[in-house]
Amino acid sequence: MAKCTVCNSQTRAEDAPILAFGVYGDHKVLCDECAADIEEASLSVDIDEIAAAMDRISKKMSKNDPDGQTISTVTAIMEGCAERANAIKDGTYDFARDDKVATAESFEDIPEELLETEEDRELTAEEEEKNKKFDKIYNIVASVIFAALGAYAIYKILDIFLF
Repeated sequence: MAKCTVCNSQTRAEDAPILAFGVYGDHKVLCDECAADIEEASLSVDIDEIAAAMDRISKKMSKNDPDGQTISTVTAIMEGCAERANAIKDGTYDFARDDKVATAESFEDIPEELLETEEDRELTAEEEEKNKKFDKIYNIVASVIFAALGAYAIYKILDIFLF
């Protein structure tokens, strides 16, 4: 069991939606209710529903005093939701963006200098190969050290009991 990072209610950690990845694998998880509120605020087309969902999340956060990472993450989400709600209210929101799925065509507008090149892939492969060699050497050295420590411990135990 884990606690919801927004409202501190108990939730199953395995099934819980993740709000953010914390330090050292400490994921910031949400309960189903908070996840539904964030989803409603992010995806609803009704301005009143968006405002109500944002209000519920704000009240839960003010009652439970979450950590800084949760506050900054939820604040960023809520700012995006508020901008979306204002655009819907003004009539300038493009609803076609909601249905857009990432496809190969959506990556065509990425500048060429940001795309991965064959040279980048080769460098990455070389780095991975170096890391594999280092890991192999490290494992051998660590095994030898642990074997030596084990042999020394056995020698000391035998030395105490036999001599």
